[in-house]
Amino acid sequence: MEYLRKISQLKVFRHSYKDPSDFYNHVLVMPNHVASITGLDVLRTDYKRSSFNFVGLILVILLFFYVTFFTVYEMRHHVEDLIYCLVTIGICLQVVMKIYTHLYYRDDLLWIQEYTKELFQEETAAHKSILMGYIEVLNVIAKAVLLAYGSCSCTMLTVPIVFTLLSGHKTLTFGFWLPFIDRFSWHGWILNMVMQIVMSIVIVSEDIGLDIIYFMTVMCSVMQIDLLKVKLQNVNAKMEKGETDITEELNDIFKRHYEHMELVRIVEKVYRGYFFVLFSTLGASLVLVLYAIVTLSWIAGYGSGVFITYQLFVFCLLPTLLGTKKEELQREIYDISWYTWTIENQKVLRFMLEAAQQPNRLSMIFHPLSMPTFTEVIRTIYSILTLLLTFRSD
Repeated sequence: MEYLRKISQLKVFRHSYKDPSDFYNHVLVMPNHVASITGLDVLRTDYKRSSFNFVGLILVILLFFYVTFFTVYEMRHHVEDLIYCLVTIGICLQVVMKIYTHLYYRDDLLWIQEYTKELFQEETAAHKSILMGYIEVLNVIAKAVLLAYGSCSCTMLTVPIVFTLLSGHKTLTFGFWLPFIDRFSWHGWILNMVMQIVMSIVIVSEDIGLDIIYFMTVMCSVMQIDLLKVKLQNVNAKMEKGETDITEELNDIFKRHYEHMELVRIVEKVYRGYFFVLFSTLGASLVLVLYAIVTLSWIAGYGSGVFITYQLFVFCLLPTLLGTKKEELQREIYDISWYTWTIENQKVLRFMLEAAQQPNRLSMIFHPLSMPTFTEVIRTIYSILTLLLTFRSD
């Protein structure tokens, strides 16, 4: 977090906003605009699924599954080409689940964003510096995701084109192609590249917009905990000065902590199904990618492997950050000089401590999301890859 705050001071991330609420609304516009390319600007209050862009997205997905299943059938006896195709199927399945998640739970996502805006408006007067710090971090994350996803996609598309032009060997970025067209002819190669470029633009636009929305949602819950910590420190400082009238402050803290727990429950409900599909499909895809890199020297697989690993890593990193903040909140409660408080105030603090110790965290239905989970997934992928390579050598 401190590293991101230092980066936010760079010229490219500077801004002229003075009010946290206005700055947050500005940052929120970017992912919604990018997602609107595919008709997935779900945070618009007047959003409609019947838009031209969304219909285009559905047609692109249907075209993808059509050409993919045709390619799988055609290459069923050719292991190399079959692996390339299966990798793209795994990636697309999690994309479809992501789209479904944001459409089905759109009302919950709208509630989260509206609550966040209200939180900024209500807390700006007392905690402006904390709020501005978090929004500056969100601004860095949003622009970094836009740059990283765009660069990765452009690289994966450009390398096969340059290789084809230099060597004359027709190479495609992904392992699927249009049926009934000779992909090794210049005419067929150009048509297939145009199709894959269009699909890449669609998928990357959807990924950028919806992933940034998720990052902003989780960071909001992290920010809530930091606000609670500051409020607790202020209350403790008042008590140490001999002030005993802290009922109003405690009620506010208790209310904010309840709101935090409710927000995390909603986020967990919205994303747990998607996380299950994400780790299932991308985990299997990463096994195939690594197998193809080792045995078939698949150059384009390096880009796919990095992107898949990044997805698995980052979706475990943010829940880990949230869990770390929860532990900091518990320590903050333990450090309070509660023995000088009245019985009623001690009861409020005890209820809050009990609530803070509850296992309220993000998960993929049956398993919590954390860095140990990421490590476990990578170990499983490595074990399966080793097993496949052993069978191949035998």
